[in-house]
Amino acid sequence: MRNVCLTILISLFLLTVSYSQEAKDWGKKPTSFNNPPSVYTPDDNRGYFQESFEDVTFPPAGWTKANPDGGTGWTRLTVGTTPLPGWTGGVVYTPSGGGNAAAYVTWNTGGATSNDQYLITPQITNVQPGDSLSFWILLHGYSNAYADNVDIRISTTGTAPADFSTVVALLTWPAGTTDTTWTYHAYEFTNFVSAGSNIYVAFREHVADNLADGAAIFLDLVSANMFIPVELASFNASVSEGQVVLNWLTATETNNQGFQVQRKSNSEYQTISFIDGYGTTTNPQNYSFVDNNLQPGHYTYRLKQIDFDGTFEYSNEVEVDFKVPTDFSLSQNYPNPFNPSTKISFTLPIESNVTLKIFNLLGEEVINLLNGTVNAGYHNVNFDASNLNSGIYFYQIEAQGNDGSSFSEVKKMILAK
Repeated sequence: MRNVCLTILISLFLLTVSYSQEAKDWGKKPTSFNNPPSVYTPDDNRGYFQESFEDVTFPPAGWTKANPDGGTGWTRLTVGTTPLPGWTGGVVYTPSGGGNAAAYVTWNTGGATSNDQYLITPQITNVQPGDSLSFWILLHGYSNAYADNVDIRISTTGTAPADFSTVVALLTWPAGTTDTTWTYHAYEFTNFVSAGSNIYVAFREHVADNLADGAAIFLDLVSANMFIPVELASFNASVSEGQVVLNWLTATETNNQGFQVQRKSNSEYQTISFIDGYGTTTNPQNYSFVDNNLQPGHYTYRLKQIDFDGTFEYSNEVEVDFKVPTDFSLSQNYPNPFNPSTKISFTLPIESNVTLKIFNLLGEEVINLLNGTVNAGYHNVNFDASNLNSGIYFYQIEAQGNDGSSFSEVKKMILAK
């Protein structure tokens, strides 16, 4: 609801009318704020930035605002502020990751009868394909009875309102809109200007009649982003202790949701795991994945790198030969001591009939973990001792190869609860 002061309206317009709109208050403007420093991080000396309006100084460093309508223009509000300036209710909140403040504009930060309010970014120089603008914007639900408009515009010359002749987007909210949640927008600069251009971006809120129209608009997490591809510096595979170990290194990442790890042993790839990425970073990042319980054979691996917008790209392929072990063996369980579970590994050089049993200190069989035919290769069995008491236990393997060979071994392990 708006808070309209009729006596001020009468004196301003020399009219004697009765006006019955919801909530407007001509005099309410925040005058002081108390928040952490702004997140303003110019990058690469080209003016690229991330801005969440945390600094008490507004506009932030490098930003400007213009108000050809004669109003006070965009300002800054902190989370929890209530009522919204110009309104009789509403509470300030930010999008996820938006910190404690956001930029704000409304009907009574504009002129006497209309709004034309510009918030202008620092200059961004030498834009290149893939460089982009992103931001979150909100028409507050408390003000949705009123229509409003925000243009996203680019200037390649200066910061005067008339310079912003290139339209990136025209955002409109009709009166009664239900679109009253924070929404994310992103635009690639070179879809609107030539590569190599030096630009400014303006967020222009405007209505022709700020008594009939004009809502409460918030802006946050504004970023001018350099395109940094997910650059895969290396990707390799090796066989170690009966497992295939994949390692890869990225030099840079942009918008990287993560990697599907894919394996092929015949004609088709299968996805066997997903590893989260680091989003956007210019720092090298190391990744690894262990593929175990494999049968001997020839395997091919690749990575499917996926962006948050769903686009993807495949890596080069790497290949390994996973050979049959030459001997029977039983490894020490890991971890040891353990609680409550541990892994027992063994190798078979030939298909064998195998039993794997757990005994207590008295020599009594506690659990029979495995009893049956097992293929040649490297094998892992998980032992969950949740139902057993702490103490020393023994595990024994007996294997009878189908060529008549045999193997038996016992090892000790400690359950420490």
